Amino acid sequence: MKLVVGVILIMMSMVHVIYGEKMQVDELKTLKASPLLIGSFRVMSLQGGMILLAVGVVEVLTFYNLVVLTGVAAFIPLGILCLNVLSVFIVSFIKHQELIKAVIPQLLIFLTIIIIELLTVI
Repeated sequence: MKLVVGVILIMMSMVHVIYGEKMQVDELKTLKASPLLIGSFRVMSLQGGMILLAVGVVEVLTFYNLVVLTGVAAFIPLGILCLNVLSVFIVSFIKHQELIKAVIPQLLIFLTIIIIELLTVI
């Protein structure tokens, strides 16, 4: 299960960065957004992608026993994913309800990953 989660997270990290760059940055450019806003968005998109990549790599390395997470450390990848989902949930449901329909597929994927993570940690 760790391998499946790791591979999915690595793929999602690439999609996160590519989608952010190709779709959303292009849209910001079309709207003639300031370079500061475009740059800030690029940084946030890359940060999110890198976090997903890092957690995915840790999961793959854990699967192959190249990294061993014991005790509380075993919950760190799960905690990072939960913080990511929580931040999307807070922004979408409290500040930008128009995002809810767009993020539901992502939230379902992350919920599935979180459940798998819970099953492998407990």
